[in-house]
Amino acid sequence: MSNKLGIGFVILSMAAFTFEDMFIKLLLVHLPVGQLLCMFGLGTASLFAAIMWVRGLRFDNPDAWGKIPIARMLCEAGAALTFYLALSRVDLTLVAAVYQAAPLVIMLGAAIFLREKVGWRRWLAVLLGLFGVMLIIRPGFAEFDPNSLWAVLSMFLVAGRDLVTRRIHEALPSTLISFQGFAVLMPTGLLWHFSTEEVLVPVSGTYLISTLGGVVFGAIGYYCIVRGMRLGAASVVAPFRYSRILFAMLAGAVVFGERVDAIALLGIGLIVSTGIYSFEREARKGIRAEKVS
Repeated sequence: MSNKLGIGFVILSMAAFTFEDMFIKLLLVHLPVGQLLCMFGLGTASLFAAIMWVRGLRFDNPDAWGKIPIARMLCEAGAALTFYLALSRVDLTLVAAVYQAAPLVIMLGAAIFLREKVGWRRWLAVLLGLFGVMLIIRPGFAEFDPNSLWAVLSMFLVAGRDLVTRRIHEALPSTLISFQGFAVLMPTGLLWHFSTEEVLVPVSGTYLISTLGGVVFGAIGYYCIVRGMRLGAASVVAPFRYSRILFAMLAGAVVFGERVDAIALLGIGLIVSTGIYSFEREARKGIRAEKVS
């Protein structure tokens, strides 16, 4: 039962994150990137700050402001900025599809930087998954849009953020880490705003409601993914993260009129299949380690 509940929460979280992305993309039609980063950063950081206040957590925890947490914040800032740039210029479906390669890149980074053992089969899975990314963005072909590289860069920064997160002490509250990750969007947005000389757009009630919708769905997604990963076995529930691409394709088609061609579908298939295979190999590895111990 716990695995089924975990799967349900993970799928719900992927749907919520897709709604958040949808609101962001809709807002980026009217609002500049830097301004929207500040708005979302303020809204979501305030939400987590309120949760911290209710729980009596301290913002000045010295462990939260060391080199590793700050490195995570920098990765978060870069990932968010490039994600917004990608969403403002290319299809939602393309961005979501590229993001599905993040677990493979995390595995690659863990092998290189954290010295985790990765067998040749999973190395092959990583290469095939990255080839899938190439099929989606198609560099060197007429269909190639250079703006799609923002999505690729964002995906790598997300992988870097998650790798750094593994080095953060477990005693540090997740709520505080989340607060930092969203609070850093405000200076990032201001820096981008002034460096690119963006023009501020008056914020109407409609924009505020859409921003609130994105913040709420983002918070729901965050809660559900944490809940799902804690309820079910990671090897069972983690592959259902790939349901996000299905929700993104549906939202892209219905809301934005996007279409995915056969080559992009092949790339998505490669990423998802190699990702699921890697999760299964990791689970088998864990089972063997338990038997040995």
